[in-house]
Amino acid sequence: MNIHISSTPDQPENNPLCPVRDKIDENLRSHPAVRLASEQVPFMHRVSGRFGPVRLVERGSDITVLFAADTTRWVIVVRPGEDSPKASLIIGVPNPRVGFDRSYRASHLERLTVHQTGDPSIATEEPEFGWLALFGIAADGVSRFQARTSVDTDTGDVGDDGGVLAVLRARWKERPTVVLTQTNSATITMDIASRLQHRLG
Repeated sequence: MNIHISSTPDQPENNPLCPVRDKIDENLRSHPAVRLASEQVPFMHRVSGRFGPVRLVERGSDITVLFAADTTRWVIVVRPGEDSPKASLIIGVPNPRVGFDRSYRASHLERLTVHQTGDPSIATEEPEFGWLALFGIAADGVSRFQARTSVDTDTGDVGDDGGVLAVLRARWKERPTVVLTQTNSATITMDIASRLQHRLG
C-alpha cells in the first residue's frame, strides 16, 4: 500500500539534470541489505555513472538504504520475507536541472514530494505504520534539515545542490514536520500540509 503526493511542477527539458554530489559511503557497499536493495534501482542508473549507498537507516527488522546515482536519488526498503529478505522501492527522484534558481525563501522546499509505503503483506487494509520518504530542494543558505513524526526523526545535511532527502517511520497518512536550519543557525519550521496538492489524510 502506497501514498504518493507531490507539488512538483513540470520542468523544462532544455537543460540537463544537475549531478548528485552526495558522498557515497564505500563502507556500506558490502552490507547484505545494500547489495539486495541496489537491485531495485533501475539498471541504467546503476551503470551509467556514479552510483552507491549514501546512508542506511535501520528500524527494528526493516532497513532502508539511500542511494546516490549520477543525476538521481533513490530510497529502497528491505523487509523480512517468508524465506529471505525482500527489497522494494519507496522513491526515486531526479535532480533539478542545470541553472535551477534556489533564491526563494528559506521556509520553502521546491519540488516537494512525499511518498509513504506500508507492508505489502497487508495491502488489503490500511497499515498502522509505514516508511515515509520526503524529498525537496532547499533554498540557498539552508544547511541542515530535521524531519519528525510522532514515532521517528531523521536529521541530515542538505546536499550541495540543495537536495533534502529524509526517510523515517510514520503513522499511516501522518503529516511530517520539517525543520530547516540556515547557515546562520536560524531555524524555520515548515508547514508541509499546506504545500501539498493533496492531503495525506
